[in-house]
Amino acid sequence: MSYLGTTQTLFVNEVSNEGAYLDGHELGEVFLPSHEIKHELEAGDSVSVFIFLDNANLATATTKKPLAQVGEYALLRVKEINSIGAFLDWGLEKDVLAPFNEQKPRMQEGYSYLVRLYLDNASGRICASNNFNRFLNKTEPAYAPLQEVQLIVAGKTDIGYKVIIEEAHFGVIFYNMVFKNMFVGQRLTGYVQKVREDGKIDVILEKPGMAKVSELGEKIMDKLKQEGGVLAIGDKSEPELIKKVFSTSKANYKKAIGGLFKQGLIDIEAKAIRLK
Repeated sequence: MSYLGTTQTLFVNEVSNEGAYLDGHELGEVFLPSHEIKHELEAGDSVSVFIFLDNANLATATTKKPLAQVGEYALLRVKEINSIGAFLDWGLEKDVLAPFNEQKPRMQEGYSYLVRLYLDNASGRICASNNFNRFLNKTEPAYAPLQEVQLIVAGKTDIGYKVIIEEAHFGVIFYNMVFKNMFVGQRLTGYVQKVREDGKIDVILEKPGMAKVSELGEKIMDKLKQEGGVLAIGDKSEPELIKKVFSTSKANYKKAIGGLFKQGLIDIEAKAIRLK
């Protein structure tokens, strides 16, 4: 089957001066303009294309890759706003529409927003939405404590960063648990700290326990070797400096260098550490 808003491999039915006509199965014949053809095609050849509707509502193909497909999230910039909604740049000549009733909050021209692409049932067109509640899982979260999960940063709140967990649930990373630069649209790995009785989910970014310390210890050893055996971050260094260099807390840093010291790998000073 062929689906709008996705990348498909289609077979060529016919080639003309204007372009190639592809077998789109349920979508009928899909046109690939000649300027999109990167190498010579003949009937029977296959080609990987992204399928969308043109201004005449006809299935059209492009060999370009958009920034997101239907069902995916992406950070897209608003190019124009008119009476029906905002038009976002998703890497194709034709922009994608975010209707006003799918904007939460209302979009402004020139700004970028995290959106999810979907297929509008009424028009059959590919659209964008930042009203994520309608796409997320309505069932009660069943994550285990410290379960590793994939995250998308959705925004900032008064207490922390709002994240989408496994593209299924909202969660929050409290500001005091963040030790690296974060931005809307960023994808990263995290760990479920707690699922509260009201269904809200607390998330942390650092691997818990000694596994994290061991991983950090490897980073510290690599950094020491890069710096010629001396690193000006010691036992009494400021937390901000540790956060800037290693994206971790001072407590984790002290545990890591303590472990390296016990292994006889380094010496620790107030403002520096040294390879033995």
